[in-house]
Amino acid sequence: MTEPLLTVDHLSVGFHTKSGVVKAVTDISFEIHPGEVLAVVGESGSGKSVTALALMQLHPGNTEITGTAMFQGRELVSMGDRDMRSIRGSEIAMIFQDPMTAMNPVFTVGDQITETIQVHNPGTSNSAATKRVVELLELVGVPEPKRRASQYPHEYSGGMRQRAMIAMAIANDPKLLIADEPTTALDVTVQAQVMEVLHDVQKETGSAMMLITHDLGLVAGSADRVQVMYASRLMETGTIDEIFYETSNPYTQALLRSIPDLEGSKGALEAIPGNPPSLLKPLQGCAFRPRCQHATPECGEAQPTLVELGGQHASRCYHTDKLAPIGAPA
Repeated sequence: MTEPLLTVDHLSVGFHTKSGVVKAVTDISFEIHPGEVLAVVGESGSGKSVTALALMQLHPGNTEITGTAMFQGRELVSMGDRDMRSIRGSEIAMIFQDPMTAMNPVFTVGDQITETIQVHNPGTSNSAATKRVVELLELVGVPEPKRRASQYPHEYSGGMRQRAMIAMAIANDPKLLIADEPTTALDVTVQAQVMEVLHDVQKETGSAMMLITHDLGLVAGSADRVQVMYASRLMETGTIDEIFYETSNPYTQALLRSIPDLEGSKGALEAIPGNPPSLLKPLQGCAFRPRCQHATPECGEAQPTLVELGGQHASRCYHTDKLAPIGAPA
């Protein structure tokens, strides 16, 4: 295997509030290799987006971050603002959740992509930048790219705005592309089109991708590896086959059982009971214990560690060896 493009080691992120410190990410470690797609899944509030924003240093002033994130020999967490600005948007780029609010409504889409190009390539002329903008919009499937470049974000549909955001993110051929819920609020057909665009872009540029989503169906056809987060911690990590067919974590199993079955053979969906815990209070034992059908008194005594199971597979659970595979009798 090639050397990692990004190595995150014991990263923790907390937000200082009037009520106390919200521990949004707790002691997570992972790697992303060149050309690889790593999917990060979990319920809202599990720490997926916070992890990505911490890597990009796009966090508010009340944030406390510990740990390291090595990107091609450079440490991102402690990097100064000037050096970070040279990497952000150039070598690491991000596609944000809501393209309507991520883009400036008073500038044309073409002007905003042009700015992204010229900030990181100061010698680029306006004509060369405009030509590049048209090429990028054409690459991501925007029809009539020359005309569309002169339009404003509100003149684009939801799917078109998402394509424009992708074009902006890849404008400088980043080595790592972070896609934060890139298909949120889009219909199924447009979701498939956006994901196809992302894969085409990845082939074209050779970039690695960190795909943040709560849609396991989307992950199945898109990722090389998956890491599952819950209540600020990594619960399970592994390849697509290890997560979907050999999952050894009750939370991952619960997520898989909640996926709709188009053929209707599964019957009623199995919702996960209860709610995620508050991240303001120190968690005693396993965070998923109150919602887990396999919980025992041992689960409430101490936080289980992430145990390697072979290959790239690891799970955080005391009962990993006792869990029946999905579809088998419990």
